[in-house]
Amino acid sequence: MKTIILFMTLFAGVFAFINFTNTKAVEAVGDIDSPIVLEMFTSQSCSSCPPADRLLGQLASENDNIIALSCNVTYWNHLHWKDTLSHEFCTARQRQYVQNLRSRGPYTPQIVINGRDTMVGSQGGKIANAIQQDLKNNKVSPINLKVEGDNLSIRLPETAGNDSYALHLVVYNEAHQQSIPSGENRGRTVTYTNPVQQITSLGTWDGTGKNMTHDVSQYSTSKGFAVLAQKNSKTGPIIAAGKVNK
Repeated sequence: MKTIILFMTLFAGVFAFINFTNTKAVEAVGDIDSPIVLEMFTSQSCSSCPPADRLLGQLASENDNIIALSCNVTYWNHLHWKDTLSHEFCTARQRQYVQNLRSRGPYTPQIVINGRDTMVGSQGGKIANAIQQDLKNNKVSPINLKVEGDNLSIRLPETAGNDSYALHLVVYNEAHQQSIPSGENRGRTVTYTNPVQQITSLGTWDGTGKNMTHDVSQYSTSKGFAVLAQKNSKTGPIIAAGKVNK
């Protein structure tokens, strides 16, 4: 009986610590004034992912400048449950980040912040610190987006330097609540924030201010769009970003 009580006490302490850390992370980024791109690589078959998925939703709800994206990977789909939101392009994108950032992995939950920093997606304190460091040293320029009929209007800012940037259109859906009847998360219901539906190349950009449009009529059921400008490669540092909900 004492063992059970001790276990429950320890469990409650760990749970309280996670919630405290997540709360502090949300408070720390509540007043940001520059785009912050948070890409969460997650899976419905990952038992340690739900706290990270919940944290991403909390961060996204606190500030419109946070571009929160859930990119569900495929490599856990053999664990008695196939992730209903998983895509091979998410798996490939995560692997590219691991290579570019020379980090361990891939693993879930893994968060990538502005294409520059990566860490465990449930470590709220470390995520808050990384965001504050990026705001101090590597502010991301805003890309203004507007949906006009079947077109997405994109206004790219003027940037310093003569680098080449890869432009990506990220199509995301409404927050998705998934009941999971089997596998590692059996019996749980998890909410995924802005699950990514597709990532499409918009070509390259030389950093000069300009306007462009892109036909988005094929994405009539999506929630919205994000445009990311990444230095040197598809998964390089993000130097400009924007999002718009339909």
